[in-house]
Amino acid sequence: MGGTKPPTTGFNFIDHTCCGGVVLDKLSADANIALIEVVKGRRPQWLLPKGHVESGEPYEAAARREVSEETGIPVRDVQILAYLGKIDYSFPPVPRYELHRKTVHFYLMLAHSTNLSITSRTRQEGIANANWYSLDAAKEVVRYDGNREIIERAELILEQLLSKRDVLDPPA
Repeated sequence: MGGTKPPTTGFNFIDHTCCGGVVLDKLSADANIALIEVVKGRRPQWLLPKGHVESGEPYEAAARREVSEETGIPVRDVQILAYLGKIDYSFPPVPRYELHRKTVHFYLMLAHSTNLSITSRTRQEGIANANWYSLDAAKEVVRYDGNREIIERAELILEQLLSKRDVLDPPA
């Protein structure tokens, strides 16, 4: 029988560092956020845009690049407003003696252009669609609790940003 034997020392750990964002279409209490639809398994999954950090790349730059690649919003039109924190998780791919550990850093971002588009390259990576969702709807459709928690953090930070803006710029 062919195949690779598992290591005698146990799991091989493979670490990944990724960055992504909660992208707002406007700086407003009724803002929408961009989600991507990833086709994995039997049913599509809606997720926050994110991806791997390239060697030597600053996290903020990686987050802006990945959001741009996965949503079609030009990098120059993606503004970082705040760091939202990170989520950690692991998953065992095939072969099962490897354990992938992933850390994803998320940023609250503002899109200065709101046209979302998917390219043939992103389709090859399993991304079928990108769409704007209200914050409440996004929390309902995202696949993973970690994404939901990051969206909730984004809501809190957005409320803080808006209250500061109201103090600095009171309505006329």
